[in-house]
Amino acid sequence: MAIAIFFIAAAMAVAGGIGVISFRQPIRSVLSLVVVMIALSILFLLLSAQFIFVAQVIVYAGAVMVLFLFVIALLGPAKEMARGRLRFQTWLSALFVLALFGLVWAMLQGVQYRQPEKTDLNTFGTVQWIAVYLFTNYLYPFELTSILLLVAAIGAIYLSRKEGDDR
Repeated sequence: MAIAIFFIAAAMAVAGGIGVISFRQPIRSVLSLVVVMIALSILFLLLSAQFIFVAQVIVYAGAVMVLFLFVIALLGPAKEMARGRLRFQTWLSALFVLALFGLVWAMLQGVQYRQPEKTDLNTFGTVQWIAVYLFTNYLYPFELTSILLLVAAIGAIYLSRKEGDDR
């Protein structure tokens, strides 16, 4: 049963990823990204990482995607998308496809990029496990991410201002 759920979630993730890059309307791309985030949360649940599953659904599929939809609706990129393709889009797509095939080939060859730490699988994905690693090993990336999100929020507020609005 778990294998069937895995393949369904994997197919959802791949189909959503293809939808993100193939739809011309940005709203549909964001909705495809929501499908990818939900599929990833299902995969986390299969790994017995319940906290990460809930955080993935609430934070990414919920809040971040709503923010993306708000920014897209606010800035109105439909006019910008009417121009067509970007100048180097074809070459970048080919480069990313080659990188994807390289990663798949490395995975099939059994290449290990990092030695796994001795992790107690009974506590993996729990709140305690996440808190210990988040505030010890990953404290600086966590704080840098919060600063990046703050700068993005300030930028969105600045872009939404009308000219002549000096408040």
